[in-house]
Amino acid sequence: MRKLPILRSLHLFEAVSEFPSFSRAAERLNMTTGAVSYQMRLLEDWFGRKLFVRHSSGVRLTSDGEQLKRSCASAFTMLEKGCYELRKRHAGPSVVVGGSTIFLSHGLLPRIGPFRKLYPDIDLVFETEADLDALAVGALDILFVAGPLKRPFPVREVHASNEMIGPVCAPAALEAIKSPEAFLSISLLHEADRLDAWSEWASAAAICLQGSRKVVFDTFSLTMEAAKSGLGAAISSQILVRSNLEKGELIAPLGFVPVNRSIYMFVNGQARNSATVKQFERWALSEILMPDDQPSPFEAPTRQIKRAARLKIPDRFLLASSR
Repeated sequence: MRKLPILRSLHLFEAVSEFPSFSRAAERLNMTTGAVSYQMRLLEDWFGRKLFVRHSSGVRLTSDGEQLKRSCASAFTMLEKGCYELRKRHAGPSVVVGGSTIFLSHGLLPRIGPFRKLYPDIDLVFETEADLDALAVGALDILFVAGPLKRPFPVREVHASNEMIGPVCAPAALEAIKSPEAFLSISLLHEADRLDAWSEWASAAAICLQGSRKVVFDTFSLTMEAAKSGLGAAISSQILVRSNLEKGELIAPLGFVPVNRSIYMFVNGQARNSATVKQFERWALSEILMPDDQPSPFEAPTRQIKRAARLKIPDRFLLASSR
């Protein structure tokens, strides 16, 4: 029989080692600070040496603690990978897809119907608490990530698409949005975590929005619901409102402009050879990441001028927003 500390204690140690204090770790792990401290002291007693240096502002790992952290990371990664491989070995055709709650609920799920009709025998599992580490050990088959990422990536990306953003509003609100100045007379809806979204769009579209009224919502979903209800205009990524635009729930009177972010799709190395994963990958590239209606930089001015003629929006405004 192996003589090791309790596995749960090692697992807890690996998690706690990522935080600058036991109190921060306890808060994130839904434990009391006393319980975290007690478990770490029991582990130190087992090894007969200190794993943490306690100081007034928190804790840091000792050299022994750093060594144990590396050992835990290596062992748990190997164990986790083996468990997922075993679980999938006798499972039916399935694809485990990871991504942010916003991307999955607004960008992917509204368009998943055609895939389900094409491949009714494929089971789909969606994970919101997912990252590249989960992909690497096999917990995920495919992972969508939006935003800037540090290269080199630990997993080769399958595709990267420039993100396009723009103002969206309810059709009934269109009458108030016919010029740049009109934005100063309506409410600009903001997501609490993205208070710079309007500034980012205005900068990309070469438009000044100083002095406009602001309404802030806690989540992206609430912000979009407010826009659909006619409370004002909101900034959104094109991919997240495609379904709303097609249904007529929202309109994008000024189109979308590219920003310095991308949408990446990563595929697990072992899953890459799976026919099931390949089918989902091909569908995602054609339906999600590369929409047919996304204009190229050369087509955008022409399309927006035509839109301006229909909506009676000054061409000079739309040409500025297509830069």
